[in-house]
Amino acid sequence: MRTLARVATTLLARDRHVFAIQAAVGWCLGGLGPVLILGARDLNVPRYQLAWLGSAFGFTLLGAGLLGRRALSRGPAPVVAVGALLLLAGTALLGFGDRLSLLGAGGLLQGAGCSAFVIATPALVGTDDRSHRLAVAVGASSVAGLIAPGAVALADRLFTTGRVALILPLLWVIPAALTTTRRRSPAGTLSAVSVTSSGRMTASTWWRWLAIVLAVSAEFCFWTWGAARLVDGGATDSVASGLAAAFAVGMAVGRLVGPRGLRSPVLVSAVVTSLAGVLVVFGGGVTVLIAGLFLAGLGIAVLYPVLLDFLLADPSLPEQRLIALAAYASGVAITITPALLGVLDRIMPIRYGFGLVPLFMAAMVWTTRLAVTPAATSH
Repeated sequence: MRTLARVATTLLARDRHVFAIQAAVGWCLGGLGPVLILGARDLNVPRYQLAWLGSAFGFTLLGAGLLGRRALSRGPAPVVAVGALLLLAGTALLGFGDRLSLLGAGGLLQGAGCSAFVIATPALVGTDDRSHRLAVAVGASSVAGLIAPGAVALADRLFTTGRVALILPLLWVIPAALTTTRRRSPAGTLSAVSVTSSGRMTASTWWRWLAIVLAVSAEFCFWTWGAARLVDGGATDSVASGLAAAFAVGMAVGRLVGPRGLRSPVLVSAVVTSLAGVLVVFGGGVTVLIAGLFLAGLGIAVLYPVLLDFLLADPSLPEQRLIALAAYASGVAITITPALLGVLDRIMPIRYGFGLVPLFMAAMVWTTRLAVTPAATSH
């Protein structure tokens, strides 16, 4: 227990700023679904008119991928500060906006703020025990994502609309942004590390990048369509919205435990667990589906931190550019995959759409192996 407490104290002292911005990202993503429903109710419009808000994060991540290298040229602190301002504006519009255009602008600004935090996170973490620390950081995001829907629901009972709960992350994000700006960058962080690279992308870089696209694609299959699969299995809409948190619970557990690097058995374990969860999701009955969602979350949880670390370890490019590429990979996956499953849902039962996940996982393993072949690493 003393050892565990000592590790927790060290992580909090070293990465509290990272936990704060990642918790904000998780809160915004976790509250997006309920806010979409409440926004449609408050404005008296069909839900499909707000459905595109789910892709706003993906769109802004694409922008972060294009601008990330230049944005990080002066270190992560200015990026965190700008992200906090964008989040302030976005959550205010989403929480209090009374027109569709205001909610749309709020969604984009909030997404831009979260995207800034996403590209700042690996820069703040640096190189020391990176894979494990990234996993714990995004674990904080998963925990916040679990709490957010309940907070929105409670706020909806207490206030005019539950959308106001989106502003809560500002309570910890603004202090984190101020203290991040003031503190010096410690040794081992991106701004303090001298990175030697050729500046040219190799085939290995592309394979590592594609592995992140595939992993995030599999993850967002469950984030976006897990509740719909529960409805398909017999749950009501309201019950399915709550029970879909089984996937988030699995994600939180898996990320808080954390990986120790790509070469450890954790990657194989994650893929096996993810496939096991998918197989259970193909089964019938709500109880079995809940277990499947939990197992899928538990397995998929470690893939993004491990693969992000794998990409950042590529020696062919500076880390600023690799971080931007990682954001771009997530943006591609988040923008395309939910829409793809939506198309499949129109032509077949949604359960069959989850057949994409084993394909994503198999391709991901294949790309990680291709990335370390001599032919891929040569210039």
